[in-house]
Parts: sequence; C-alpha cells; structure tokens
Amino acid sequence: MYWLVTSLMLAAEPIKETEKVFVAPPTIHDPLLNGYQSYINSVLVSSANVNSHWVVRSNRAQDLRVYDKHTIEYALDTTCDYSRPLRCGSENYHWVMVTDIFTTENFATIVVKLYDENTQLIASASKSSYSLEKCKEQVKETSINQVGRPPTQITEKFPDKCTNLKPSILDKDIKQAVTILFASIHPVK
Repeated sequence: MYWLVTSLMLAAEPIKETEKVFVAPPTIHDPLLNGYQSYINSVLVSSANVNSHWVVRSNRAQDLRVYDKHTIEYALDTTCDYSRPLRCGSENYHWVMVTDIFTTENFATIVVKLYDENTQLIASASKSSYSLEKCKEQVKETSINQVGRPPTQITEKFPDKCTNLKPSILDKDIKQAVTILFASIHPVK
C-alpha cells in the first residue's frame, strides 16, 4: 500500500513554484470612462495582488507574481509588445487577466477573465450595477387664517419629481469582481 501511495504522489503533476499573471489594460466600452483607464488598471493590479492567496489555496502554484504593462518588460526578457496579451501569455508561458467594462443607460458591467498559459479560461467573474430612479415627494402645505375662525391647513400633493441616477462602476465593484475571480479558480486535481 505504501508503494502505491508513493507512486501516485510521484506521478501527480508537481505544483509550480511561482506563477506569473499579466493584468492587461482594461477594454472600456464607454468614452466617458476612457480617461480613467490608468486608475482602473491600477485598481485591477492591486486587487489581483491582494487576492493572490487564492492561487496557493487552489494548488496551482506556491506563489503568484502580478505584472502590468509597466512591469512586464522588466520581469521577462521578451520581444512581445503585449498589444495582444493572450498571445504574449502563451508565448511567454504565463497567465493573463483580461477586463471588459460595458455601460449603457440602464446598467454598467465589469467582466474579468483569467486565462492560463495555454489560453484556457480558468476563472471568470462579473459585477453589474443598475440605474436607479430617485423620487422626491412633492407636498405643499398652506395655512389659511380667517377672522373669527381657527386656521385651516390645506395640504396639496403634486406628482413626485423623479430623476434617473446613471449606473456606475465603482472601485469597490472592481475589487469585488477580482476577488470573485480569484476565489473561483478551479483547484488542480
């Protein structure tokens, strides 16, 4: 029995020492948010770094190194320019995290996907926010004073004044999506 267990352990795929993940700049499908691309990328990188312990828990590696467009060229000796991050991830044998942000009048969604070195999707997550309608009640109270009579109160109710609040992508939404992404990495069997 001992020899059987030992041979099974030796036959199992060894856990990588260190895994690398490149956080690609987000693809933003809203011209108003394009000015915030650097900020959103920074939040994605820091969130990926904070959640790196999930890679260890899933037995995919003993450590995770997170790189962005500024640091990947120093970490790897490569000629790839990372305009096509999945191709470069496959060539340089590391993971890639891809982010898409969509907004419309009624909803805003962030979609985060994690691909392994073979360009296979190993985890994905999304977080949405929706537009809200905020209404303010319109009430007018009038007091009428007549000589010899007690004052009379008249309350007039008008239709509510409503405004539409646009959906938005907040940094907490990005952090939550990345946490869900890393927590959903399938363990190695």
